[in-house]
Amino acid sequence: MQKINDVLFGLISLGLSRYLEDHSTKPLKEGLRITGAAMVNLRPSSGLQETTELMKNKSGSRWGNKFGMMLLPTYYHKGGSDPLQYLKKAKTMIDRKKLSLEAYFSYKIGYFVMKVLGAKVKLTVLFFPFASLLNYKIICNTTFTISNVVGPKEEFMIAGIPVTYIRATSTSMAHAITMHMVSYAGKADMQILVAKELIPHPEKLAKCFEDALLEMKEAALKIHSN
Repeated sequence: MQKINDVLFGLISLGLSRYLEDHSTKPLKEGLRITGAAMVNLRPSSGLQETTELMKNKSGSRWGNKFGMMLLPTYYHKGGSDPLQYLKKAKTMIDRKKLSLEAYFSYKIGYFVMKVLGAKVKLTVLFFPFASLLNYKIICNTTFTISNVVGPKEEFMIAGIPVTYIRATSTSMAHAITMHMVSYAGKADMQILVAKELIPHPEKLAKCFEDALLEMKEAALKIHSN
C-alpha cells in the first residue's frame, strides 16, 4: 500500500525526468542519478506538545527541532516509461530507508558536532565554521531538498479570519530545487523554490509535477478497471 510520501517522491522523480527531457540544453545519459535530501522528524510524538509537559523532568521531550536527513536518489529516464514504475521504485527505496538508521545517525552526528565543536571552531587565531561547512557540503552534493509536514486536520481561524491554506519554504540554500509540502484540512499544498539560473522556467517544472501526478492516477485507474 502506497502512502503519501511514496506518491510524493514518485511524482517528483517522474516530473524531474519529464522536465529535463523537455528543457535540458544538453543530451542527458539514461539513468542519470539525481540525489535529494529529505528532512525526517525524529520526535517520538508528533504534533504540538504542551509546554508544561516539556518542562517536566524526564518527560522524554526536548525543546527545539529534532530532525535527521536521508539521501533519496532518483534517476532520469526518457519518456515512454510506465509512470507507476516510478511509484514502485519510490516505495521500495523509502521502505528501505525507513528501516535504516540513516536519519538517526545524521541527527546524532550533527548534534555531536554542535555540542563538542560548536558552530565555529577556533584554530590558532581564526574561527573555522566546521558545523556550517559540514551542512554546506551535504547540501552542495545534492540537487534538491524535500520535506512533508502533517498540518492541522481541521480548519481554524486567526482573529476571526479563516485560514484557507498553510505554506512554508526556506531560502538561501545551495540547492537547485527546494520543495516543502504541508497538509491542512485534508489538502496538501507544495511550495517549490528554484535557483533561477539553473531552472529558468519554474512554472514549467510545477506543470511537469502536476502532469506526473495525473499520469500516475490515470495508469492506476486503468489497472483498477481491468
